[in-house]
Amino acid sequence: MSERFVRVFKKVDLNAIKKQLLVYGDVSGQCANCDTIDIKINVPLCPNCKTEFKFISFRNIKSHLPKLAKLDAEKPSVTIIDFDDYKMNLGKMKAENLFKD
Repeated sequence: MSERFVRVFKKVDLNAIKKQLLVYGDVSGQCANCDTIDIKINVPLCPNCKTEFKFISFRNIKSHLPKLAKLDAEKPSVTIIDFDDYKMNLGKMKAENLFKD
């Protein structure tokens, strides 16, 4: 099989992603919508706000590369996004909103 994981750039609505994003660290995750912590990677919904995780981002993708194939097989509907891209663009969006008023 010649399928591999590669980064793909696409314009997306960050607000929509944030509402359904699980940010995964070294051993557990955090809901980007309500900031609930200690969420396992295989949990489909946030235990607090009940949002469905349609996106996942890894704080340190290099340490989680072996999990990508398993995650893709178990949850093919979940989109993996780059954490650095997400944080950078979220910061830009917040900065732009400061100067709107």
